[in-house]
Amino acid sequence: MIRIEQKKLNNKPYFYLSDRIFINKKFKKIQVFIGKSVPKQTGSFYDALQAKELKLLDTRIKEGVFPTKYLELFWLKKIEKAKAQWKYHQAQLSELQKRVLLRKFSVRFIYESNAIEGSKLAESEVASIVENKYVKKSIPQKEIIEVHNSIKCFERLSSGEFILNQKNLKSLHANLVEGLDIPNGFKKQDIVVNNKETVSPKEVRQELTKLFSWYRSSSTQLHPFERAIIFHNTFEHIHPFTDGNGRVGRLLLNWMLLEKGYGFILFKNNNKTAYISALDKADEGRYRNLLKLSTNTYHNTIKEFCN
Repeated sequence: MIRIEQKKLNNKPYFYLSDRIFINKKFKKIQVFIGKSVPKQTGSFYDALQAKELKLLDTRIKEGVFPTKYLELFWLKKIEKAKAQWKYHQAQLSELQKRVLLRKFSVRFIYESNAIEGSKLAESEVASIVENKYVKKSIPQKEIIEVHNSIKCFERLSSGEFILNQKNLKSLHANLVEGLDIPNGFKKQDIVVNNKETVSPKEVRQELTKLFSWYRSSSTQLHPFERAIIFHNTFEHIHPFTDGNGRVGRLLLNWMLLEKGYGFILFKNNNKTAYISALDKADEGRYRNLLKLSTNTYHNTIKEFCN
């Protein structure tokens, strides 16, 4: 955890910005000297500590600190650099600023995620609905309900209290489709997506059990980012619900990344074709396109929301 520490020498205070990172099979403290007092503007010290951590990235990769099976080296470095940017940006924010950032992302996420599924709302209209401001009477009630439901789901997942199991998954989906003409619970009929069959209704529970078990057991073999992306792909292939699978899947993906300290990822509607194509290839175990797209998308998301 990044923090400001005070040390005393000859009864005089000296301040350092420090963190602990795992290297050489143990945790090592890294720090930068701030001065004999802490100035109001500390951004340059956070930048210096971030640079110090990133100088050790190659060594940590060679030591196997980041287990990976499918990530190419360039992607791995790009992901870890973006994570460091997220970490040091977050460390400088007050609790109020963190909530503002979370709300800003949630509006953008709901706009993009719902647009991928066919919503026609503008981002400004999504923001107005989320903030309970005036919205045009011409906006369909269904679209308004979808936004309200989505923000509840996002807040639930970002609370730090969500536990991944089938009961909570069905509950999350129920929150998402409440008030809409969409059946609750797992699908009861076969569904074809992009000319491909998804998992049959009778196999949904079994396949989800396998997926959740794999996610829990693969933490020492796979990088948290590739693990979350592969989970996302497998979840979409299972397609457990009649409707709402894409939105639930992208919500879970962001929950997984937030939980592991990686922040957000925002797949945008203007890149929908590449996203769907990458998921399609990954269904056959060809993860390269999806991981490459996801790495670049993650990098761009962090860059956008940490500036």
